[in-house]
Amino acid sequence: MKKVQLSLLAIMAMFFTLSLSVVSCKEDEVEEEVDTVLTGEISADKKLTSDKVWVIKGDVKVKSGVTLTIEAGTTIEAVSSTISYLLIEQGAKIMAEGTATNPIVFTADKKESGAWGSLHICGKAPINLSGGTGSSEIGDAVYGGTDANDNSGVLKYCRFEYTGINLDEEHEANGLTLYGVGAGTTIEYVQIFHGTDDGIEFFGGTVNVKYAYVYGATDDCFDWTYGWSGKGQYWLAKQIEGEGDRGIEADNSGKSNTATPYSNPTLSQVTLIGAGSVESRGMKLREGTKAQIYNVIVTGFKDRSIDVEHNQSILNLNDGSLKVDYAYIDTTVTGKVFNYSVSKVKADTDVNTDGKIDDKDLINDPNAPIINVDMKFEKSANVKRGAETTALSMDGGKDAASLDAFFTADSKIGSGDGWLAGWTK
Repeated sequence: MKKVQLSLLAIMAMFFTLSLSVVSCKEDEVEEEVDTVLTGEISADKKLTSDKVWVIKGDVKVKSGVTLTIEAGTTIEAVSSTISYLLIEQGAKIMAEGTATNPIVFTADKKESGAWGSLHICGKAPINLSGGTGSSEIGDAVYGGTDANDNSGVLKYCRFEYTGINLDEEHEANGLTLYGVGAGTTIEYVQIFHGTDDGIEFFGGTVNVKYAYVYGATDDCFDWTYGWSGKGQYWLAKQIEGEGDRGIEADNSGKSNTATPYSNPTLSQVTLIGAGSVESRGMKLREGTKAQIYNVIVTGFKDRSIDVEHNQSILNLNDGSLKVDYAYIDTTVTGKVFNYSVSKVKADTDVNTDGKIDDKDLINDPNAPIINVDMKFEKSANVKRGAETTALSMDGGKDAASLDAFFTADSKIGSGDGWLAGWTK
């Protein structure tokens, strides 16, 4: 009898221990699930590992002095039912280094453009806003400063999907938004896949970007303003049917076309492909931007291939500080292949006294000059013209290595596509 009682007690003890183990295991599982949700402020160093799917819910801000590290092969999924985005503040870093076979994927639970606000990086590099600093359109974070070599971390082999939120005309989220980001930051092999608003936008700064692919942006593919003066190589943009505006929209500043430091990037090996069915423009160079753009293919944009607007932009064209050279330009447009337009400035007086205010008055009014266009794009023997093309690269370009040490030696025109394999959609 005692032996039976002891046996029963032993069985009950084993059952109780097993029950505790099961409960404990379930509690651990719940903790693990909660721990993968990112929300609010990240105020201590954090690592996102590839063995879990991490969730961005609402606004997530990495605070100054903190490093967010993301392993190769990691997936981060944003909640679309609220305004979700990831913001790297000044002084913080994101270290996201994927590989061609194990990219880092930033996506959303809803698989359509505009599902989430994507990634915003705020740096301390120069911008041309008054006072030298600004506030990010999303998250109201400070950006800009005097450190041209500021380092906000690394993005390599990262794909950003279903991005973009337009809160209003002044507050927009792009596929990747770079606010005053410095040249100490490394950005290579990034794709924006289906995004509302722009693909990649630069708000000043000096950051360089190599191997960038924007597919299916509903607005501009690449956009810069407020004095961006970095470098770019191997850029590819593809619009999709019924969507997209400009392949490149380039501004110095809408607040002052002569604000300094000027937007003045150097680009090489670029291919811009329009959808062909929308009133879009390959490159819109305006508001006083400077730029040196080499080895570019512009095709499939039916309204304009290259459009230069505003007096200061045309002055820059005439003195060579705005240049597009070694290029293939699609001439099968419904509008003008090359278009130049001056600022719409109203003259104060009838200078030539003919009883009306017209272009002659503007030409003679020192406060509102009309600039004669030298049409360097059209005159250059290096600018080839032809029908719409599907080619992503062609012979006859300028060796990019002659431009700056940043550039890989390559004399092809266009981006090519050999660098897309394995990590892009």
